[in-house]
This record gives sequence, C-alpha cells and structure tokens, in this order.
Amino acid sequence: MDSSNPEDREDRRKHLEFIQAIITRMSSASSNTKAWFLPVATAAFGYAIAQDSPWVALLGVGATILAAYIDANYLRQEKAYRAMYRVVAKDDEPFSSFCLQPDELPDCVPQGERGSWSASKPDWINRLLPGPSVWLSWSILAFYLPIFITGVVVSGLLFWK
Repeated sequence: MDSSNPEDREDRRKHLEFIQAIITRMSSASSNTKAWFLPVATAAFGYAIAQDSPWVALLGVGATILAAYIDANYLRQEKAYRAMYRVVAKDDEPFSSFCLQPDELPDCVPQGERGSWSASKPDWINRLLPGPSVWLSWSILAFYLPIFITGVVVSGLLFWK
C-alpha cells in the first residue's frame, strides 16, 4: 500500500482495525477457556480427594491437558495476528489489502513470532501443535503447569494410599 495516498492510509487503518478485532476475540476466548477450566479442575481434584478416587483426579489432569491445548491454540492464533498487525502497521513489506490470513505473512516474520515451529518441522506438526514460544509463554506454562503438577500429585497420593 502506498501510504502517501489518503485512501490507502484509510484502507490500512481499517485493515488494522479488523486485525485488532481478531486479536481481541482470541484474547477473550483464551480468558473464557481459563474461566471455564478452573471450576472443572477444582471440582475434579476436590471430589477425588473427598472420595479417595485417583481416577477422578486423572480426569482433572486430562482436563488440564485439554484446556492447555485449546488455550495454546488461541494464543498461537493471537500471536500470528499480532505479527500481521506489526507488518501492516509498519508498511515496509508488501501485504495484500484486507488480507486476514496469517499464513500469508512475509518471510521476514520469524516463526516464533507467529507461534509456529521452525520451518524444518513438517507442516502437519505446525497445524496440529502450537510452537514452543506459545507453550513456554507465561499464560500457558505458568498457568497450567502448577495445576497439572497438583493433579499428578493428588492422583499419585491417592493411588499409593
């Protein structure tokens, strides 16, 4: 886009608004995942302790893994759209007007910023699993790991009781 043309500047501004709306939606979905997950995990671990049922604690561990995976996918999409926002805002790289496909980001955007695996990994892994930068982020690792460890400890203690 040629930012000297007022029409092009307005198009770019509108494009940035669209991208920002997607980022906001992904962030909201991630928060909702955490909000729905916490009562499920608390109930599973609490019920497991009250009823001496390690299998229920393992269900809580499974719910933790599932919620972390769902949340990581939201974060991966959010990271890709944030990278797209930076590319469109900078206006240094050629990028299609109103394109909302993060797969079409220029090669100058590193895979880590996109929330993807390195280019050496097979494409199917990138589609199935969010990249390491997503899993190691504070909103995934720091949130889900303590809950996962708690569930493993609870189920372990109940199994060997």
